[in-house]
Amino acid sequence: MKKNGFTLAEVLITLAIIGVVATLTLPALMTNTAEQQAKTALKKGISTLTDAAQMNATVKGFDYGAITSDNTSDEDTSSLWALLSTQLAVDWGKTADGKKGIVKGSTTDSNNYTLFLRDGSSIHFDPKELSTTAAVKVMEADGLPHGIRIIYDTNGAKGPNVLSNCSGETTSANADNTTLDACKSKKNRVFKDQYGLRLRNSVVVPNGPASRYIYEN
Repeated sequence: MKKNGFTLAEVLITLAIIGVVATLTLPALMTNTAEQQAKTALKKGISTLTDAAQMNATVKGFDYGAITSDNTSDEDTSSLWALLSTQLAVDWGKTADGKKGIVKGSTTDSNNYTLFLRDGSSIHFDPKELSTTAAVKVMEADGLPHGIRIIYDTNGAKGPNVLSNCSGETTSANADNTTLDACKSKKNRVFKDQYGLRLRNSVVVPNGPASRYIYEN
């Protein structure tokens, strides 16, 4: 008499095989998903900051390349704070005074400023970057200034607050001194919630190997 269905042993063996396959493929799948999410978040930030510079240049006549002040209170100054706070939705409730929308020393560098945005992201920058002698004023071959270096955090104050890098650093990376080639190795890539960017005139570009890799691939 012909039997229908599977025996218990056959079912258990099948489940065991599925479990092994899942164990082997799940980490890679999770990594690819995380990298796609990182790419989406980074492109969103670059687009948002580019739109802000272009709008500000139209309305007030200055963009990232024309910034000369580190003022954090006057909307009429040629400052990074004035450009961002008037063109982006700032989360004023994140600060003690409920007005400036900016916090000093809220990152690992006590000299850095942090501007919180209403979409949950934040921008960290050092006022020294705005100096007339800083790299922002150094012109490159494409005719644009080198730019203001910032750290764009996709989820603001929420963790893990790790700078994306290609050094395998998973705790707290404040700099990524590796090369773009290092990012080709999946084991080196750590794409978290923070990305290095440069603000150049009305253009925002990735800054650092990790940001460049996730943006271009």
